[in-house]
Amino acid sequence: MLYGGDYIKERFKKTILKNSKWETIQRNNWNPEIGDKIEGKLISVTKSEGNFIINIYVLLTSENKKVKVFGCTHLDELMDEVEINDYLRITYNGLKKTSNGYSMKIFNVERRINDEE
Repeated sequence: MLYGGDYIKERFKKTILKNSKWETIQRNNWNPEIGDKIEGKLISVTKSEGNFIINIYVLLTSENKKVKVFGCTHLDELMDEVEINDYLRITYNGLKKTSNGYSMKIFNVERRINDEE
């Protein structure tokens, strides 16, 4: 039998567990279709090193979700011009054939220049 503080802790623990709600954690990777846009504050840039080195840009959206945007040649070139904490809007514009016959993803990156949210 529990007494004093131990009894209160045990009752509190059972109440919390009984009233707990659970949320499934999912990957928040942006996989756009042509014309899709994402906007938010750039909070980090990391590199994933496997067979290829890939930049991973993490945006914090207005819904307070962290979304990963995987870099590619064109996006990486545009993202060189932005800084951490910049508020961005990225638009996926589809594929473009390069001179050597490969397909390259094309993006538009906009940075908000005023301080209003």
